[in-house]
Amino acid sequence: MSPDDVATVDFAEIERWRAAGRPHAFIDVRERGEYALGQIPGGCPLPRGLLEILMERLVPWKHLPVVLYSSGEYRSRRAAMTCLELGYQDVRVLAGGLEAWSAGGREPAYGVNVLGKTFGEALSVTDQVHQVDPGELAGLIEEGVLILDARTKSEYEKGHIPGAVHVPGGEIVPRALRAGLDAQTRKQPIVVHCAGRTRSILGAYVLSQAGLADVHALRNGTMAWVMSGRELESEGRNELPALARVPAAEAAAKADRFAEDFVRGTSARPLTATALRSLLERECVYLVDVRLEEEFEEAHLPVALSCPAGQLANAVDEFLPVRDAHLVCYSSGQTRARIGAALLSRIGYRTVWWLEGGLSAWRDDGLPVETGPPERYLDDLDFLDGATPSMRPEEAARALSAGAVLVDVRRSSEYALCHVPGSVWIPRGDLERRAGKALPKDQFVMVLSDRMLRSALAARTLRDLGYDYAVLDGGLTTWLAEGWPTEEGLKGANVSLQEAKVDAELVAARPNILERSREDMERYLEWEERLGIELSRGQAHQEVTEEDRQP
Repeated sequence: MSPDDVATVDFAEIERWRAAGRPHAFIDVRERGEYALGQIPGGCPLPRGLLEILMERLVPWKHLPVVLYSSGEYRSRRAAMTCLELGYQDVRVLAGGLEAWSAGGREPAYGVNVLGKTFGEALSVTDQVHQVDPGELAGLIEEGVLILDARTKSEYEKGHIPGAVHVPGGEIVPRALRAGLDAQTRKQPIVVHCAGRTRSILGAYVLSQAGLADVHALRNGTMAWVMSGRELESEGRNELPALARVPAAEAAAKADRFAEDFVRGTSARPLTATALRSLLERECVYLVDVRLEEEFEEAHLPVALSCPAGQLANAVDEFLPVRDAHLVCYSSGQTRARIGAALLSRIGYRTVWWLEGGLSAWRDDGLPVETGPPERYLDDLDFLDGATPSMRPEEAARALSAGAVLVDVRRSSEYALCHVPGSVWIPRGDLERRAGKALPKDQFVMVLSDRMLRSALAARTLRDLGYDYAVLDGGLTTWLAEGWPTEEGLKGANVSLQEAKVDAELVAARPNILERSREDMERYLEWEERLGIELSRGQAHQEVTEEDRQP
């Protein structure tokens, strides 16, 4: 079977599947930066170059329909061949890709994590969360205010609002109750912040839902703070001020009561460990571990995905490709799992559960657990074979001096952050199309990625294309460890600066060239706010339409 033989499907058929709740995977196989600059709503970004690494982890059900799309059909057809080789039984490409879909008058969505961010903006436009701007917060700081940073640890350490305490969003209610912040003695207002809008809005929302008064979100987060001419700080604070001595059991009971109230009225339902085992045997089920990553590493359910509750709104688009699968949240007990399940249900997922009793109940039933970090699979090199030639850094350096070409197959933002001088950037997912123009057949080609995963896969493509090649043993990680030179920037990369900027994760380190300019930040924040405005307009239109239908 050749790429040209892969079946196509029209978008109208996908819309019918969505309306019927038929589980399927709808995947954008372009680079993440391309996806962020315009995508079909509801698609999951999974670049073609990562399919062998991530596909079976994110879509473990080989019988489900898998629909792949790219700009046209070139990359999606080749991605389909990879999926067929992995054992997927019903693989199709979207007819005409994004170009044909857009030609029908449809407007692409922009950015990443659109689903969760739209939910956050809905809370904003319906006035369920009060927001303060940087000037107001500066005044509150002088008078006395408790500032909570709801982001990840790495983001917090990069820079936060002066005086902010780091409390990951998924932990914000239990920790606030444990510190007695709901006590009548609290006189200070609370302001929650993130980098932009979504997590600060959600953090303030759940605290208000838990009964805390005088809670606000920092409008536009650290971006607005910086744009107002103020500086961030890096000094760390992880302990909330205790305003009342609340025994641990009492605080846990309060948090559990809140979680019980918070999930009420949503479609989320409880599930016992026994029922979960049965569900796993007969349905497509994502197990979502909403605890912190260090807890996941100590013990977790087999095949579980790690997504701390505070990051759910910023992650669901990218790690749940099958929108209509069953989602089962779990934590150590069930408080955080209930909160996570309630959020997923409110975001718009149809079939959401939480594991009663959590990991403790699972273990009590004698069921197995695993250990290890969430990204342990990135060190799995089992697919490598002894036929893949490799070179240590010193050998590679000599080859480069003798005229070899070094191809970096990582993401464009990774290349911009750090790459070997003189190298060429070609994403592994588009190697066939770009190699002919960038790589002369009479030159020896070195391939580099971070830990050899992508370079080893790219080497297979170069072999099939007839190149003389080798991979850099240990990847860029070993090159750096041995002190060989690197540089930053986009020299050698045929990619726009805008695409490389949006390719970068918010939590990632950014070289100067990829730092968000004021214009970038304004554009990003305007985009987030527009999600809520468009949602409110759509709701208003729906209400008028329903009135018109009344007899």
